[in-house]
Amino acid sequence: MGKRGSRAGFFRGETSPAHRGRSRRSTQLLKIAAQAKQDAKVRLTALAHVLTPAFLLETWRQLKRQGASGLDGEPIEALETNLAERIQDLWRRLKAGQYQAPPVRRVEIPQGNGKMRPLGIPTGEDRLLQRAVARMLRAIYEQDFLECSFGYRPGRNPHRALKALRDHIVTGKGRHGYEADIQGYFTKIHHAWLRKMSALRIADPVITGLMGKGLKAGVRAGGGVARPQAGTPQGGPISPCLANVYLHYVLDWWCEKRARRYRQGEAYLTRCVDDFVGAFQYTRDAENVDRTLKIRRKRFGRSFAPEKTRRMLFGRFARERAES
Repeated sequence: MGKRGSRAGFFRGETSPAHRGRSRRSTQLLKIAAQAKQDAKVRLTALAHVLTPAFLLETWRQLKRQGASGLDGEPIEALETNLAERIQDLWRRLKAGQYQAPPVRRVEIPQGNGKMRPLGIPTGEDRLLQRAVARMLRAIYEQDFLECSFGYRPGRNPHRALKALRDHIVTGKGRHGYEADIQGYFTKIHHAWLRKMSALRIADPVITGLMGKGLKAGVRAGGGVARPQAGTPQGGPISPCLANVYLHYVLDWWCEKRARRYRQGEAYLTRCVDDFVGAFQYTRDAENVDRTLKIRRKRFGRSFAPEKTRRMLFGRFARERAES
């Protein structure tokens, strides 16, 4: 986290007993969060030293151990058979810079609307490492994410999003609504833009390298491996965090900070995963955001589902005004 190169202090203190390591690891995440919160522009340079065997073991205890197996065909529960040795081996490869993220195995599940949703299933080992890196990213970005964001965040859920939207309408001045569904929440993430966005906060080459390896690992479907130039496979523990980072800059931060200068009245954004609603005091602000978002989403490779994008009226007399 300081100004030193992260390689120099990559794996310090590894001879300490595991129970002492676990205590320090939790403390280190708190320190990372505190530094990120203290300075919104700081680029954290020393993160990789947190990836110790003790931290990986702690992450394992927090990991969901159900679900399909990855390309190796090994159920994630199988790691527990010789967990200490497997973690040590993974750590040695990380330390030597030899870890290579394997491609994910693509499966498709029904969405309930007649369509299928593609999932990318990582191997058990890669799932563990993704979860460990995701914990560090969460410590950083929870200091940056805005109140309007409710998806895939601790202590937040769709019910809280609906309550926030209701407050904007009932106690705020939200009378004119703009609702949209973002297509390809995971699959349309532009890798080059994501690298630029994450570089605003993360300057540790080990962590950015692991993120890059995961994005480039590819997806095995049928007899070959596809390496998409966009997207992060839904199904991996790190994907929700990366998707939130992307939309934080593309939508949340832009609406709350940059687009504010163009508004004439009060405005509120509520986003939960790939659905969002803007509530505006004046109809002209709702019309303006519709125009400007068309330009912005094109720039960042996003699109809205036409059948789920609409303007609406809020408030006690919304129906009467709509019919007049």
